[in-house]
Amino acid sequence: MTSGLADQVRPAEAVEALPGGLVRAPRVRRIGLPAGLLRWLLAGLTVVLAAVLLAGLAWGFVTTAAPVTVTVDGMAVEVLTHQATVGELLAEMQVVLNPEDRVSPGLDAPLATNATIVIQRARPVVINGDSRQRLIRTHATTVADLFAEAGIALGPHDELTVAGEQSTMDAALPAAELAGGRNLPGVPAVYPWRGTEIAPVEIGLLRSVPLVIEGAGLDGTLWTTASTVGEALNRAGVVIYEGDLVTPGEAEPVTAGQHVVVERSLPVALLTRSGDLRTRTRRETVADLLAEQGMVLTGLDRIDPPLDTPLKAGIQIRVTRVERRFEVEEDVTKYASVWEPDYDLEIDNSRLDQEGVNGITRYRYQVTLEDGEPITSTLQDVWLAQEPITKVLKYGAKIVLRDLETADGPLTYWRKVTMFATAYTPASSGTPKDAPWYGRTRIGLKAGYGVVAVDPSVVRLGSRVYVPGYGAAIAGDTGGGVVGRWVDLGYDDGTARPWGRCVDVYMVGEPPPDYLIRYRLPNTPQVSCLR
Repeated sequence: MTSGLADQVRPAEAVEALPGGLVRAPRVRRIGLPAGLLRWLLAGLTVVLAAVLLAGLAWGFVTTAAPVTVTVDGMAVEVLTHQATVGELLAEMQVVLNPEDRVSPGLDAPLATNATIVIQRARPVVINGDSRQRLIRTHATTVADLFAEAGIALGPHDELTVAGEQSTMDAALPAAELAGGRNLPGVPAVYPWRGTEIAPVEIGLLRSVPLVIEGAGLDGTLWTTASTVGEALNRAGVVIYEGDLVTPGEAEPVTAGQHVVVERSLPVALLTRSGDLRTRTRRETVADLLAEQGMVLTGLDRIDPPLDTPLKAGIQIRVTRVERRFEVEEDVTKYASVWEPDYDLEIDNSRLDQEGVNGITRYRYQVTLEDGEPITSTLQDVWLAQEPITKVLKYGAKIVLRDLETADGPLTYWRKVTMFATAYTPASSGTPKDAPWYGRTRIGLKAGYGVVAVDPSVVRLGSRVYVPGYGAAIAGDTGGGVVGRWVDLGYDDGTARPWGRCVDVYMVGEPPPDYLIRYRLPNTPQVSCLR
């Protein structure tokens, strides 16, 4: 069982039983709506009715509005409007115009259904020149039209830049470019031109001024837009060399009617021993140039061409440094050495009696040098600076007889010489056995024991000698290899003993006459027993 919005049966109540088998039907209880709920239902109904009313009004407004297309700088949008004129519509759309902007049809023109309004905004141009900056809004397409519109005249030597590039009056202005804007792709916005601006074009204007040039091949008036004198000359193709003089200086600012003087320097070359110097100068003579370069000359220096020669372009000046100096040379004379007998000094001894000194002869020359190289040398003086002194050596000339005890008895000797001893036999002497002189010594004795071979410059042939370990012998033979202090001991064939050592050789008996004695024995290099 269902119930309406006002009544509802409460199932929780049971049927009541009466006496006599009768029953009482359940009672129906009425329940009322809460007051708050009722007010909410009434308010909702009111809102719905108002929305229906407004929608009807809006539908009526839309269906009665006129459609219009508005284009700003090529960006078009269609709007619905109840405005009567173009100006009122643009005001409603909050389109801000500058006086130079173009609107077609005009602002006072009435609006018609499906009308098209075209707005072309003037482009901003910034002109920097004549010591100021001007902002102009224009529809001009060339520089000439822009300058005519702005009342600016351009001189024949003035310079013009558009967007930083050199330009001319006939050049077209760059195409307009839009910057900024609030619209993003895919995001609905009010109007596509909202927040956009036409990017300004910068135009630079440099006014030329006249300079009066003297020198450098540019005598006359030079028109220039340069900021300094040096830049003006450089733009005119004038090369300023080191040594040139520019008045006023190259760094000075340019002013109208300024008088500029260029004094050219000359290319010159200085040739010296230290190298060639190529430079430029405004001096007049060779002497002036050397003074400018700080070159100090001496009285002997040679300059070619002479100092008073006028300078000209490309001249070469050779500076030859000339100097004179004295040089001393020495000629050394080796001192002489002499031996003298000393009769108080025993034989085979020596002493230095006087040291020798070399003689010195000096020669003084005057030398002339050109660029450091000697050219002439003239002898000026000669003198003996040191007399040579002869070296005097004394050799012993005193003979002392001494006794020597031997196995054969005592012997008297007058000289003892240390010599290198070897042994030989007739067979080992190198003489063929069939030779007539085989087995014979130098003085004719029979070769063998008791005869020794010696160098006659050390031991006189025929002398009697005594060799310890060998015995007494006669110095009676010589040999090709027996040189200096060497003694070759003779043996019979088959009896030789090995020697090869140093021994003392005694010269026994009475000494020979003085004139036969060699007091100074030779020191032969082959002998190794010298003491």
